[in-house]
Amino acid sequence: PLFQKLGQDLFDAGEYLELHYGDPLDKYSLHVKKEGGLKKHGDIFLVDHAWTTKPETSRAQLLDNPQLVERLTSMMDISVDAEEEEVAEEATAGTGADDEVVSKYPDLEVDQSMVELVASQGKVTEQRARVALQNENGDILAALMSLTLHPDHDAAGLKNLENAIGSQVKRDKEAKAEEKKKQDTINKIMSEMWKYSQTYEYAVVDPSGQTKKESACIIYPIEDIPKGGALTRDFVPADIKDPMTRKAYLQIYNDAQDAAELIAVYESDKLEDNEVKPFDQPFTKTLTRTPSQHKAGDRKLRLYTTTEWVATNCKLANVELVDSEDQADLLWFSQDFKEFDKLTKGQKINQFENESCVTFKQNLAALVKAAYGTVPWSSTTYNLTTELAPFVGHYLWNQEHHHRNLWICKPWNLARGLQITIQEDLAPLVRLRDTGPKIAQEYIQTPVLYEGRKFDLRYIVLLKATHKVEGDPSQGYEFQVMVYKMFWIRLANHAFDLDDFENYEKHFTVMNYGNYNLTQLLYTKFIENFEKEHADKKKWSEIQADINEAIKSIFAAAVVKPRPEGLGAADDKTKLYEAFSIYGID
Repeated sequence: PLFQKLGQDLFDAGEYLELHYGDPLDKYSLHVKKEGGLKKHGDIFLVDHAWTTKPETSRAQLLDNPQLVERLTSMMDISVDAEEEEVAEEATAGTGADDEVVSKYPDLEVDQSMVELVASQGKVTEQRARVALQNENGDILAALMSLTLHPDHDAAGLKNLENAIGSQVKRDKEAKAEEKKKQDTINKIMSEMWKYSQTYEYAVVDPSGQTKKESACIIYPIEDIPKGGALTRDFVPADIKDPMTRKAYLQIYNDAQDAAELIAVYESDKLEDNEVKPFDQPFTKTLTRTPSQHKAGDRKLRLYTTTEWVATNCKLANVELVDSEDQADLLWFSQDFKEFDKLTKGQKINQFENESCVTFKQNLAALVKAAYGTVPWSSTTYNLTTELAPFVGHYLWNQEHHHRNLWICKPWNLARGLQITIQEDLAPLVRLRDTGPKIAQEYIQTPVLYEGRKFDLRYIVLLKATHKVEGDPSQGYEFQVMVYKMFWIRLANHAFDLDDFENYEKHFTVMNYGNYNLTQLLYTKFIENFEKEHADKKKWSEIQADINEAIKSIFAAAVVKPRPEGLGAADDKTKLYEAFSIYGID
């Protein structure tokens, strides 16, 4: 049946099912109308798409398509009542002022056509109209209002002007009320859609060889359903087995049910986080550059690389390229290296085993939490796959204590700002986990700004770690962290405020991968301007010291913690090779 229905594009559910409203729920429900009901695995139905969208483009689509808004409002049984506003006509009264009105701003230039318009409508001389415009800073309506207050003004003309202004005010208020209703409706759809939406993404190859994403949704009965019986389904994904995680997921459907229990999970998690004692770092010391040990008579350093720009640009006289890994002193790969056990004594490689402990967002958050608990340089972060219950508890705790819930949701391992969204409602945050692994972080609501805009700084960091070949392996790694003093500045294009979260250029800073204006700013100029703008705060040298300390703390935790949590050896075996790696840290 599935093959036949897909082949014919056959949507025949209407012959078997019907919608009820208010029976037994206070909304729509789906019931069997076929005589004899539906039998377990007895038939299968295609589900067409009412709306195919992405979270980052949903609002724009709704704004551009009133018919879609109307359709979804009906489907989701959404009702938004416009606020009733009493539109009062503005009244004016005479002041007794005479014609000898003095201009407060005689040097202010006003357009002659505006002067003529005010003179005509206000039935005054052009000189009087010019003075009125100057006094009202060029505002035509305000200038006319000031002129109509004069007692010598024609009564009928004054009434007509009052009516015109009052009508305009009424129209403006009605337009604002209509726009507010439109925005409220879209906001409601954006929240409610997550209770109905299904997620999908899979690739097919068309006849031309191009890959494209397509989908088909299907439903079929997994038990007998009698005529008149309602169709129900379990909305919780099959991978959720833990009872508390299930309650957290169902919170978006059950409202306040289980809220107290989930808040308790969050509070317990927070207590444990606060009890983490940062480990000592007795190995920390300031290093100076050591002179090169290479001597003129030594053989050249043998380099094997799969990275084209390294092979092309490495022009050092004491380095030669070789064709095989086993001949090399230094291995430099652009792809993930897996065969660490094959490396021999004295070889160096530009990767660490398990460096995903710092390069995947969820792993970095887990590492920091395990090593330090709460830190001032990292936002509260939840892995929505493994920490859904404490996250939902935190969200509900914020609600209970009247804290604004603003969360930024990110994929575990995508770059360039892809699939990152800012959310206020719980439903999208919970359901976005179904679109692929995600983390949720508290959105920084009071960021430091540069000329009113958000910014981030990209640092290039070199980590060099050498496991001691000689001596006690339990001493772990000696490591060095080096930060390139020149950093890159990435600026948002629009002034920051806590609104309009779909506005990429207001809330995000990565502009070099889309059709956006890109601001180029040298780091020395940034520091100079920043210190002028924030002269009452810290000097940049103090801020840089804080940044360096945060970077060092991350890698100290990574080096000390054993795999899979960190970079440290999972056993006491001494590693014969040396490793280093270069990272971009934002």
